[in-house]
Amino acid sequence: MPKKARELSALDVKRLEHPTHKTRNATFAVGGVSGLLLQISPNGAKSWVLRCKIGERRRELGLGAYPDVPLANAREKAREAREAIEAGID
Repeated sequence: MPKKARELSALDVKRLEHPTHKTRNATFAVGGVSGLLLQISPNGAKSWVLRCKIGERRRELGLGAYPDVPLANAREKAREAREAIEAGID
């Protein structure tokens, strides 16, 4: 059985920082919607990403930048994208 990510609050998301020992983008599961991640670049820029499988390929769909797209809106966009994928819309 897959592990479920703990649902982070808006304050938890705001406090997340990039680990200083990594030179690549870091991703953090925020919970609420399967595959919804907060991606943080080494310079501190944050963006929402939805990791999903479309057909036989794994894709990462960009959902917008944080804080322009708050946590609640990111979860709603992720749900809508998942529904579209299930309906066969790429």
